[in-house]
Amino acid sequence: MPLICLEGASGVGKTSTAREIAKKSGSSMFIIPEVNYLFERPQNEEKTWYFEKQVERFEMGKRKLETYDTVILDGDIFQPLSYNWCFDFQIYNQSLDFIYNFYDNAIKEGRIDFPDKYYYLFTEQKNLISRKENDHTRKRRNFEKHLKIAEPHKRYYETLNQFTPGYVRFIEATFLHENVNAIFNDKTNIPSKNSSEILEQISSWLSKNKA
Repeated sequence: MPLICLEGASGVGKTSTAREIAKKSGSSMFIIPEVNYLFERPQNEEKTWYFEKQVERFEMGKRKLETYDTVILDGDIFQPLSYNWCFDFQIYNQSLDFIYNFYDNAIKEGRIDFPDKYYYLFTEQKNLISRKENDHTRKRRNFEKHLKIAEPHKRYYETLNQFTPGYVRFIEATFLHENVNAIFNDKTNIPSKNSSEILEQISSWLSKNKA
């Protein structure tokens, strides 16, 4: 029973795809929303608040796997790694060492693991802009800022896939039903993985490469 993750640039259709997959599956799949949809940010949050909430999302997903065949994470529980790297670890004043140490300890304590598989949705920037302008259901704050990191964000997951081949499947997000079918009908094997090893590999790569 897999815990899978949908990722991609803002506006690419992650949430819509997750919802359609869950709808198509009937009652066999469950969606774990992003942190900002699940939790209300405190005014004076601790430096690790967002990280801890990602751990809670993972724990929620593991519990749901007791009753659902598949659980979909809408957004990566290791998002602080890719996001902070895309902004050169300047945006939240959280260094790579700080992020690595948090996740390394959480993995060793058995509180979090990498998802069983990633599905990365991508499209051209002009399509992201068009979808944002035509989506009146979400405000998408800081969309322009997120648009600028679309390319390095994708490169992070391409690198992740090099360390564990077949771990990330890339889907060109042209039409919603095609996204859904590509994921829903995916029969490829889920690769074996070691979360501590993946964290070490990707963190080492991030330390040597600029976004």
